[in-house]
Amino acid sequence: MHVIEGTWEEIERHKAELIGRHLRVTVTPERPAPRKASTPAAQPPAKVKELRGRGMFAGLLSTEEYFREKREDTEREDRSL
Repeated sequence: MHVIEGTWEEIERHKAELIGRHLRVTVTPERPAPRKASTPAAQPPAKVKELRGRGMFAGLLSTEEYFREKREDTEREDRSL
């Protein structure tokens, strides 16, 4: 597959190589903005993700404590019924 893109005048310059070939033409409302080549150096450096330790969860219940408190709450609710 060969792509030729441009105005009609620019495409017509390729007339000799296109004679007898099956073509598909897509007409767009206006000329697209020129693409800029992106290079890895031109892109801003990726933000380094800040890692946090266990101190982030200080004051939270451990899994064992959580389940113990849940069990106690359930027992209290069952007694009050």
